[in-house]
Amino acid sequence: MKRNCSGMSFRPKGEIPNNLLLTVAPWRRFASTFGLETCPTPSGAPKGVSLSKDDMRLSSNDTIIKAESYRQTVSSGDTSGDTRGKFMDEIVSFGAWVQQRRKALDLTQADLAKLIGCAVITIKKIEQDERRPSREMAELLAEHLLIPSLERDAFLRRARGQFAPLSAAAAQAIQLPAFLKAGDLSIQPPSLAFVGRERALAQLEAQLHPVLAGEGRVVFVSGEAGQGKTRLMAEFARRAQAALPELIVAGGNCNAFAGIGDPYLPFRDIFGLLTGDLEARWAAGALSAEQANRLWRLLPQTIQALAEHGPDLLDVLVPTTLLTERITIYAPAGAGWLKAWQRLVEAPRPAHLEQRQLFEQITLVLRALAAEQPLLLLLDDLQWADSASLNLLFHLGRRLPGSRILMVGAYRASEVALGGSEDRSHHLLEGIVNEFKRRLGDIQLDLEQFVPAEEQAFVEALLDSEPNRLGPDFRKTLFGHTKGHPLFTIELLRDMQERGNLVRDEAGRWVEGAALDWATLPVRVEAVIKQRIERLEPSRQELLAIASVEGELFTAQVVAQAQQQDERHVLRQLTQELGQRHRLVREYEEVKVESHYLTRFQFGHALFQQYLYRRLSQGERRLWHGEIARSLETFYADALQAIIVSLAYHYTEAGNSAKAVLYLLQAGDQARRVVALNEAIRFYRAALKQWPNGEQAGRAETLRKLGECLWMTGQLLDALTTYEASQALFELQGDRLQAGAMHRLIGRLYWEQGDRAQAQRHYNQALAMLEQGPESVELAHTISAISAMHLLASAYDQAIAWGRRALALAERLAAEDVIIHALNNIGSASMQSQDREQGLAMLQDSLRRALRVKLPHDACRAYTNMAEGLFWMGHYAEARTTYEELLAYATRVQASLFIGDALVHLGELEWQSGQWAAALTRRERIVEWRESMTTSMVPGVWASTLLGWMRNDLGQPQAARQVLEEELPQARGLAEAQTTVPHLGQLARALAGLGLETETTAIVEELLALIDHTPDAHRNNFLALLFACQWLVTHPAAGDLAAARACLSRLERAAQIGSPETEAAYAEGQGIIALAEDNPTQAVEPFRSAASQWQALNRPYDQLRALHGLGQALHQTGDTGQAQAVFNHALGLIETLAGQLGDTELKASFFNSLVVQEIENEFRQN
Repeated sequence: MKRNCSGMSFRPKGEIPNNLLLTVAPWRRFASTFGLETCPTPSGAPKGVSLSKDDMRLSSNDTIIKAESYRQTVSSGDTSGDTRGKFMDEIVSFGAWVQQRRKALDLTQADLAKLIGCAVITIKKIEQDERRPSREMAELLAEHLLIPSLERDAFLRRARGQFAPLSAAAAQAIQLPAFLKAGDLSIQPPSLAFVGRERALAQLEAQLHPVLAGEGRVVFVSGEAGQGKTRLMAEFARRAQAALPELIVAGGNCNAFAGIGDPYLPFRDIFGLLTGDLEARWAAGALSAEQANRLWRLLPQTIQALAEHGPDLLDVLVPTTLLTERITIYAPAGAGWLKAWQRLVEAPRPAHLEQRQLFEQITLVLRALAAEQPLLLLLDDLQWADSASLNLLFHLGRRLPGSRILMVGAYRASEVALGGSEDRSHHLLEGIVNEFKRRLGDIQLDLEQFVPAEEQAFVEALLDSEPNRLGPDFRKTLFGHTKGHPLFTIELLRDMQERGNLVRDEAGRWVEGAALDWATLPVRVEAVIKQRIERLEPSRQELLAIASVEGELFTAQVVAQAQQQDERHVLRQLTQELGQRHRLVREYEEVKVESHYLTRFQFGHALFQQYLYRRLSQGERRLWHGEIARSLETFYADALQAIIVSLAYHYTEAGNSAKAVLYLLQAGDQARRVVALNEAIRFYRAALKQWPNGEQAGRAETLRKLGECLWMTGQLLDALTTYEASQALFELQGDRLQAGAMHRLIGRLYWEQGDRAQAQRHYNQALAMLEQGPESVELAHTISAISAMHLLASAYDQAIAWGRRALALAERLAAEDVIIHALNNIGSASMQSQDREQGLAMLQDSLRRALRVKLPHDACRAYTNMAEGLFWMGHYAEARTTYEELLAYATRVQASLFIGDALVHLGELEWQSGQWAAALTRRERIVEWRESMTTSMVPGVWASTLLGWMRNDLGQPQAARQVLEEELPQARGLAEAQTTVPHLGQLARALAGLGLETETTAIVEELLALIDHTPDAHRNNFLALLFACQWLVTHPAAGDLAAARACLSRLERAAQIGSPETEAAYAEGQGIIALAEDNPTQAVEPFRSAASQWQALNRPYDQLRALHGLGQALHQTGDTGQAQAVFNHALGLIETLAGQLGDTELKASFFNSLVVQEIENEFRQN
């Protein structure tokens, strides 16, 4: 409801006014008081002030104030300290609060009265606490006094006379550390003038605006070394922080000299900043005091977000011990977030963490923080990012919509274009950028795009950033040499100044020197760097050369030890001579390692480091890498885990294979623990490449680990080759236990590829080898694995027999994990074949045990199989409850595979029970989950089957075909009745709907052959069999009536399972065959029975299909009255289902679907 009052237009609660006309004078005073930026008002604007969602216009003097800046300025008060909180705590009445806000806005009582639409005396009485405003007036006061959102509720409660603390968060706020208390919290300008790139900055700012409205996104900045990517991002962040007081900025860098990957390095940097690891970077000038202050004040929210959404990030991205020490010092006593952290630290964490769990927790933590304050996350040098970081970037980028997060990533396009690791031809980042472009449009800023006018403007602006009398000829020549490349231009000018080619005149302005000679000036940046380096004394050149071996970031103490120099001397050289004077390096951070400190420096530009490193001979590099590695081992003696990747790299380059393999294995194990599987693969492969001759036991074990990582990342063929090599080595050494274990793992791989014969052979080999030795847990694992194999093959008697054998052995060995697995196998098989109550009890026991010993995978598997068994029994309500419990549990433990399982089966329950609106809503979540899967897995096939099923029922065969064929190779590879047959059945429906008879017949033959190859019937096959039966009787070219009768026999076999669904399907099949045999009288009762059973099961679409057959049978018997009633009933079901389709096109496609059209035609004919 809109209320007009004194020429002012108000919107309902929660909306931002778009047309609020105010008196100009006080707002003009407000703008000048707070120094807000102004710009001309668009022509035609009304007189007065119009406060819109985006800006506040002072149209009488043609100025615009940005509304966000205005709101934040008023809301934050004195941002340099705790003045606002202190003042607010001292307010004792509602009237005093109103008065304080009014004066802060420089409003008179008359001004405020006019805004609210009341008498001046009313405002006076409110401020004197002689009158309480109505609820509506209180809302207006809160709106026009710009009460911060965090305090709005307290303001309205006090307006009603209720006590409410004004600073609810004050008791939770963290104390400022000393270095921030002393800091200047203003947004400082950059130390070096930033010139040019205004178009690029404008593009980034344009990307930020929708993010603030909740349209999170990822943006990329590409360009070559020295083109200003890092400076551009820094300037964008600086300006954004100045304009947006709530904005949180954090960044992370990738490192080329981790060699073969340092998992999640840039994100560890970001989480370090978000968790308060600030002082060293602040002291080094890498952070402004304001940025550090905002990050520090966010720390309580970060801790709370970690506790609620990221419990498994501890010691993966967040160092537990250091963070605990940090917050314990500054947290107020009794703070809720501190207690949450303490509980989190004390809680047990899983031994194994899936990468998808890790990614989802990171996503949830960042989204939770962004709900409080918008986030700007900067990722630099992505061309060097490890694949785990890039996979995380891709995952995050797809989850940003709906959040206030802008991620900006910078990379060198030429290095990305060269390709990725030795394992793939294309850099992973290339595909990520292309995919985001496809999804989001123009999200890349290419700094290599040469726009002469812009590059010329950059040169002009750079020259004019200092007083000068450099004329047009000089400027033209400089631009001709550098083409506006930032590094080339800056370094060339600096070189000319240092050599005296450019000098200052008596007024301090730069002018051309007498010795200016363009012919001798370097035309490539390497020449510029060479001159700068060779100007140094030899000892300083050697110091930098040694530093370049460690990398772009290097450690002063390590260089000092390698050079056998005094630490103080080296620090002085780096800080004063090479840093302050020559500006070749800069201090980066100080790191505490045990009881001593190490000082880290960074080259002023990566090209400096690269040039110095290339100058060394191959032999010099090898020797210095060895020295650097030994020094690092000395300084990090008790904390080697922190530098394992560096040690692996340096010893590899040093040619020390023994040490290299040692650290590569540790790096691989470390990466595997944090589910950085691609990094683990690269480390293990690098270790195997350097493996010393003769030592085969460790090689076999490393191959096993490598194979496991390859399997988990979906690289099944490589995993198989690796497992086979490991098995051969174990067998060569006579280690029958491990050789048998490898046969079991190889068998599993063959099974997943659909080669049952090979799978069976390897399982049998594993069993034969392990049975020759004493009873072992590995033998129990193998027997239980064979049981699971039979379960998936629908060979339930075999699954039970092997499961009982595994259970007996596991109980003797007290192998609880195998007991849980075997109970699951036996219970699942029993529910589908024999004693369902006993099977259900065993699954419940398996679930209880898995939950007790915290085995999330087994717990999820028990939930899944229990729900499926209840589904089979027709206990849909109980099945739904169990799937909902699975969804809640899997979400809590971040088990993505089973999240998809639950979503798909809940969607299936909703769809088949006629809850189409709910199912279509859930479909969105299923599609999102399916798109998030990096590799094809069984639940992905189930999702595809359900989505195709829905499309088919809705009369959209082309869309059904598309989604089904995406997962067809995986479905065929599984070759399982419970998964493959339903998928093929829906694909056959889609092809038939498109009129592709030959293709449909081929799919029908394929699914029938698979059913015949399956030992026991499976309930999931009945819909496919019903379709095949109908197809064969209506398309003689596909087969004769005998083939259709064979389908009916298969349905009869399925009905013997005792499932209500299969019994209803068998009855419907009998009706189909009877009609095909021109015996409509005999068809009536089977169709009537099927329709009744489908109705009892609450499956309206299946019911209307059976009613269609019943109506046809009645019509052919001459009972047109009954036929008309049946068709009328079917049309009622159709209308009920269509009523849940809000989308007009969706409803139209359903009404045009084959079954609906046939029912309507039959109704009209009758």
